[in-house]
Amino acid sequence: MLADERQLRQRHVEHRCDDAGEAVERGVGSGGEQATALECGEPPRVVELLSCGTGHAGGGYFPQVSGPLDIHRVRVRAPELRSTGRWSGGGPLTLADLRGRVVLLDFWTSCCVNCLHVAEELRGLERRFADVLTTIAVHTPKFPHERDHGAVAAAAARLRLEHPVLEDPDGALWDAYGVRAWPTLVLIDPTGRVAATVAGEGHAVELAAAIEALVEEAREAGTLGPPGPLPSVRPSAAGRGELAFPGKVAIAPDGQRLVVADSGHDRVLVTTLDGVVLVELGGLYQPQGVRFDGPDALLVCETARDRVWRIELPGGTRTLLTEQVKSPWDVVRWQGHVVIAGAGRHVLCAIDAGGEAQVIAGTGAEELLDGPALRALLAQPSALAVTARDELAFLDAESSALRVLDRPAGTVRTLAGQGLFDWGASDGDRDRAMLQHPLGLAAAPDGSLFVADTYNHRLRVWRGEHLWTVPVEGFDEPGGLDVLPDGRLVVADTGAHRVVLVDPVAARAEAIDVGRPPSRDEPGAPVVAETAILAEDGVLHATLDVPLDGDALDPAGGPPVRVTARATDEALLPGERTWWLDALPARVAVPLGTGSGRITLELRAASCGPDACRLRRTERAYDVILTPAGG
Repeated sequence: MLADERQLRQRHVEHRCDDAGEAVERGVGSGGEQATALECGEPPRVVELLSCGTGHAGGGYFPQVSGPLDIHRVRVRAPELRSTGRWSGGGPLTLADLRGRVVLLDFWTSCCVNCLHVAEELRGLERRFADVLTTIAVHTPKFPHERDHGAVAAAAARLRLEHPVLEDPDGALWDAYGVRAWPTLVLIDPTGRVAATVAGEGHAVELAAAIEALVEEAREAGTLGPPGPLPSVRPSAAGRGELAFPGKVAIAPDGQRLVVADSGHDRVLVTTLDGVVLVELGGLYQPQGVRFDGPDALLVCETARDRVWRIELPGGTRTLLTEQVKSPWDVVRWQGHVVIAGAGRHVLCAIDAGGEAQVIAGTGAEELLDGPALRALLAQPSALAVTARDELAFLDAESSALRVLDRPAGTVRTLAGQGLFDWGASDGDRDRAMLQHPLGLAAAPDGSLFVADTYNHRLRVWRGEHLWTVPVEGFDEPGGLDVLPDGRLVVADTGAHRVVLVDPVAARAEAIDVGRPPSRDEPGAPVVAETAILAEDGVLHATLDVPLDGDALDPAGGPPVRVTARATDEALLPGERTWWLDALPARVAVPLGTGSGRITLELRAASCGPDACRLRRTERAYDVILTPAGG
């Protein structure tokens, strides 16, 4: 399909309510057919939505609402899994290796929010059909950065994929399987033939029924292999330090505190500017957008669960603001409303006085089109900032665009960006400035807009109708940033698992040691140490526990219990320092080296009760005296 044909395939819906409150709408498709009715209060939408992007074979669409998944009666042999790319998390695998099993190919790209949704949907299928199903994630890139093996491996770790990933950098498998949209799922039967293909998200129920049918068919035909899962793949330990893929950051009104969405650890941290943790809020599945809402409360996007919370500090009491916005990626208070970047449905939403999330910009179609806000087209809005002129600036990640909304349901205009398949790293005015999948945005008092240009690994600034590059290097997919009162920036350097303090004038950057213990002048309860006399190269056996007060451990984001070790003398800890466990009490065996000093073990346990989730913490310290082995 040619690019100009895409517009002929979209069915736009105009929607209003008449005087009696009844839904009235007009829908025009490529054949002039009438669109389906909407309820009053529902936002305008597009019946057929664009995928995360279109490419390779010319592009395509997937329906937002799917029908039954039909299994092909006449099946062709599946193309072999040949690619110029690399395997990770298992493999290499051939279709012959997988004969006797149902195979599910998930064609994805790491920028695509719909692909993130599918990754979550497939977890249940993988557990349910572990004995007969093998899932392979085929990564066909959209952006240049996504061709890098390290970027793909990091994305797989960030999504916590537990199945093999095959990189398809030149689109060979995409073309061989006739794929036209991200995401696309292909089912292969146990004899190695293509049984079904479906694009888009929301197909878990149909896929389960199709897999059951294929298994029963193969069992009757005697082509089903022996049951048993392939060796499982644990998510990568990348970033299993104090931070893992931190997504967003924000500064407190007093300019002295920082909130960090520690997305890979399913928690939010409030810290001092030099990294001392003041508040830790757990049980938040892959959070992204965070914002102070006054001095003693936070707005938090629990992105993977489609929830936005208001959380009181320091106690952590939570109020659910909405769970109506798909993949909320950022949040801000603007003109009296809580406004949310709805990345998953390409809209901006505001929570009204009744607690309902109403669309204030976008139609649900994915494109770059300016104009009246409720007719403008957005493309995965992922960052928000209130400008010095009280406009709402936002970033569309998929069109690599910096845009502005002048008022709720007002007018959208683009400052920088050209379209879904236009990207780059050039500075310049509106016609020349280019970004590549930016995810972070912050407004300065002088009217400047700072941008975390994520896939270009740069910081940029829009100032005076011109985009400039901040001359600081060394970032790895920066995903969020904010501006301090003194003009410095705090940056979530997502791919490097760190938070960085940047002086854009002096062109200096310094990592913040998030999680460092408080100094003697800072508050912090002392830990009473036990004395342990052990042999060199021996093992310290320790048991740690923490009361849950009626809560249950929360395994939603992986093992809920983490124990970490630190020592005053690095020689004491030559081996493993972090343990992930599924239950309490936590029993760990700490390999010891040489020397003497204090070893502190910290336990953190994610738990949830009927009204809130919490991250519980305790420490245990040992003054270790090592004696020569055999002495």
